[in-house]
Amino acid sequence: MSKKHKHDRNAEMPETTSQAEEAQARVPGGAEGETSVTDERDDLLARLQRVSADYLNYQKRVQRDIEQAREYANEGLIKAFLDVLDDMERSLEAARANHHEDDALLQGMQLVHDKALEILGKFGVKRIQAEGEPFDPELHSALMQQETDEVPPQTVLQEVQRGYQLKGRTIRPSNVIVSKPVEDEPQE
Repeated sequence: MSKKHKHDRNAEMPETTSQAEEAQARVPGGAEGETSVTDERDDLLARLQRVSADYLNYQKRVQRDIEQAREYANEGLIKAFLDVLDDMERSLEAARANHHEDDALLQGMQLVHDKALEILGKFGVKRIQAEGEPFDPELHSALMQQETDEVPPQTVLQEVQRGYQLKGRTIRPSNVIVSKPVEDEPQE
């Protein structure tokens, strides 16, 4: 073997050594390889935990949505029936104005009205109290304001249309007239 040939083999040696080190790093068991595999495992485990938590939250949200849909399934029917109840109340007012309280027809209408309210109550429907209460935009819808100094400002003076809640959620706000302070007239 010539010296030149030996010299060429030695020149290739460092290259071969670095390739061997790189290969060893990729092989499990090497110090650097263990670290990268461990980091990759930890990353995958963290991702799996996040996905699992997201899935559990999704399941809870879907279950809550299903329960809420069941709880408020009758809302559309109840809202439509409130218009009938309003008509019954207007009929009762007209009947009281034109008939005596002992009139059998008036008493029958009152019984039907009271029974309708009782049945709605069994399904979680409640009237919203409005007159004399502080104005609450969650419960009331202001149709107008009226100046007065008899009650504090932002107090419901009159209920124009009754409001109702279904299991604590407002399904129809009360239409009301709200008080406002009396403005002093400008002096000339």
